Amino acid sequence: MVQRLKLATGALVCSVEDLEQIKDRHPGVDLLVTVGGDGTILRAVQVAAVHGVAILGINMGRLGFMTELSAHEALEGLAQYLDDNLWVEERAMLQASVISPSQGRGGSQRHKVSPKTYHALNEAVVGSGSVARMASIKVTIDGAPLTVYRADAVIVATATGSTGYALSAGGPIMYPQSRDMLLKPVAAHLGMGTALVLPGSSRIELMALSDSPAMLSVDGFIDVKLGEGAHVLVEASPYVARFLRTQPPSHYYAVLAQRLGMEPVDPQSRLMLG
Repeated sequence: MVQRLKLATGALVCSVEDLEQIKDRHPGVDLLVTVGGDGTILRAVQVAAVHGVAILGINMGRLGFMTELSAHEALEGLAQYLDDNLWVEERAMLQASVISPSQGRGGSQRHKVSPKTYHALNEAVVGSGSVARMASIKVTIDGAPLTVYRADAVIVATATGSTGYALSAGGPIMYPQSRDMLLKPVAAHLGMGTALVLPGSSRIELMALSDSPAMLSVDGFIDVKLGEGAHVLVEASPYVARFLRTQPPSHYYAVLAQRLGMEPVDPQSRLMLG
């Protein structure tokens, strides 16, 4: 597939796993062309967003919510596609910081100065580290306690992530360029299982209160074990994901309907009342 795209001479070709390792050796990259599905983009954006590089996604996966080109369209002429009228779509990202307490003198606790920080295009999820084990997760928003969820996990998602794990958990679909955040418990036991849509300026703290090990999952491929007393602070990332587009923003709804298997609408049809 990659060989048949007829990329320009000198173009860098590598696996997404190797992209992180070679990014410092190729600082002059202007565009990342990903061949795969949404999972490939989630990995590539970890490098692309930091350097402000746009992504053009070629879908070889099952859904491809973030890709715009099919394999067939790309093979017909990627160069011609790049010469068309283009625009860059920016998608909001999240920043998840793991803040672990350290033991001070006299048994007092103080937070470490430099928490470990991860960036996500889809979501940050805090839940139990054990299969089929419920967790108690305390949620605080902008310093105000919200509740303690008894659930499998709690998701904080971007608008992009609203069509991912959060959607399978029963959450709403958000406009893709929205800067808002989505808070959604997974399989909540009693209490409120409804999703909350929060402003992009929100600071959301998640702390697992259960005795069993807890985990932070970032975009489904970064897993971090949370130590006792640790909590995760989720807020807007300073980075954005940039995607090269030719279709107008409204094309998103046609793609959404197609990916979700919704029945297409005949533009000539009329609703008859009476």
